[in-house]
Amino acid sequence: MFGFGENQQQAMQAQCPCCQTQMQDMGTHGIRMGGLTGVLGAGAAMLGGQLASDGEEAFEKKMVVQVFVCPQCHETSLKYIKGL
Repeated sequence: MFGFGENQQQAMQAQCPCCQTQMQDMGTHGIRMGGLTGVLGAGAAMLGGQLASDGEEAFEKKMVVQVFVCPQCHETSLKYIKGL
């Protein structure tokens, strides 16, 4: 759901701020921001092993962005979609 490589296309375009070239749309991607939210997230952090990792994944703050890359100078741009 929030993994890397998701391609839910949005109708967005971006121009490179460095060389003014049209940037390539690489699709939407999830970014894990770290930190746990809520009481259940804090409880999961106190448990050990795999259960703690699963708990952190479930309650971690996440953000979805549209990723653009310039084919000429490789400048990268992120446009906020939703999350946190």
